[in-house]
Amino acid sequence: MRTLLLALRSLIGAVVVAGLTACGAPPIPDLPARGPEPVAALVEGCCRADETYPDWVIRIADANVETLRDFGQIQLRPGRMTRQVEATGIILEALQPLDVIFVHSENRMSGHLIPGQFTHGAIHIGTEAQLRAAGLWHMPELAPYHDQIREGRIFLEAVDGGVRLAPPEIVLDTDAVVLLRPEGQNRAAILRRGLARMGVPFDMRFDSADPSQLFCAELISLMYPAADLPRSTAYGRETILIDAIVANALTGDIPFGLVGYVEATPGGGSRALSARDLAWRIRQAWAGVGN
Repeated sequence: MRTLLLALRSLIGAVVVAGLTACGAPPIPDLPARGPEPVAALVEGCCRADETYPDWVIRIADANVETLRDFGQIQLRPGRMTRQVEATGIILEALQPLDVIFVHSENRMSGHLIPGQFTHGAIHIGTEAQLRAAGLWHMPELAPYHDQIREGRIFLEAVDGGVRLAPPEIVLDTDAVVLLRPEGQNRAAILRRGLARMGVPFDMRFDSADPSQLFCAELISLMYPAADLPRSTAYGRETILIDAIVANALTGDIPFGLVGYVEATPGGGSRALSARDLAWRIRQAWAGVGN
C-alpha cells in the first residue's frame, strides 16, 4: 500500500523532509492551457498502488506504526483555506447532508506522506436545519449526537483517535477541497451506517478488508456500499486510494457528482476550478509515481 510506503520513506528521511517543508510548500503550478484532451483521458492510468518496495521494508513499516502515526500528525502551518472566510462559507453553503469532501493538505505532514492530490476525506452530516429539512433529524441513531451537531460538529471522519464528528474549522484547515454528492442513494441508510461506526479505531495499515479499524476512505466505502468504490491490492492487503475515488467520479464510473472544487493559493486568494482542472491536478500528482 503506497500510503504506508511513503510514510516509511519519509520516516527514514525525517530530518531532511521536515527541514524542507518547514520553509513552506512550493508554489501551486499554473494550470495548463485548455486543450482537446477530455477529463477521462487526463485521469487514465492514475492512482495505482504499485509494489515497488521489498517485503522487509513493509515489515519495518508495520512494526513502526506508532512512530509513523506521530510523525504524520505534525502540522507545518495553518491551511490556506483558514484565511478564506468567504470561500469556506461558500463551501459550507453548497454542502448538503451526506455529501463527501476530500482535501489537499500540504500544511500537514500526512499530506506529504500520503500519495496523490487528496489525502483525507470526510462526510458532511449537515446542520440541524439541514437535517430537519431532509427528514433525518429525528432518526433514533442521531439523537445521541444532537448536542454535538448543534455545537457545529457537522463532519463525520475517521482519524487518529477513532471515528468522530468534527467542526469545519478542523476539517477545512487545509489547502484545497473537492465536493462530491452521492446520486440515487438512501441518505437515511447512509447516515445510519456511518453512525454505527462511531468510535471505531483508526487503521494505520490502511487495510480496507479489516472493518475492525477504519481509515477515511474505508469509512466512506462502508457508508456508501452501492457506490462500489475502486480498490487496489498491494503487499497482500486491499486498500482504497482517495484520488481513485475522485477520478472515478469525474469519469462517471461511480455514482457521485462533482459539486465543486476550490483551491486556496499561496498569495492569499482562492479560486473555483473546473472538472478538467481537477483532473489535471490528479494527473500532476501521479506523474512518475511507480516509475
